Amino acid sequence: MALDEAISEAVRERISAPTLRLYEWDRPSLSIGYFQKCSDIDLEYCDEKNYPVVRRPTGGRAILHDSELTYSFSSSKDAPLFHGGLLENYTVLSSALLHALKLTGIEAKASFINSEK
Repeated sequence: MALDEAISEAVRERISAPTLRLYEWDRPSLSIGYFQKCSDIDLEYCDEKNYPVVRRPTGGRAILHDSELTYSFSSSKDAPLFHGGLLENYTVLSSALLHALKLTGIEAKASFINSEK
């Protein structure tokens, strides 16, 4: 998560271009959102299971990561492809990820509800 934050800061300061980072976890780990309280988490259970607990630089609730491919994406608001709202930008990024997966032979599709329609 610290690497994601450093990349985001470099993109924000225009030291780096928009960046997509793909990574896996070396063991089951719990990431909690930026504003989430640690008291929401059963830390004793996580210790018993040897699950590291890390804080994401983004919001949201706790996520247990295990046997997955995780990604983070950092871009400035004024990047040419990302000039719309959150849903539009999410759609652009999702389309790029789906295209990349299909190039590797993985058939995938996005499924989300557009509440703006």
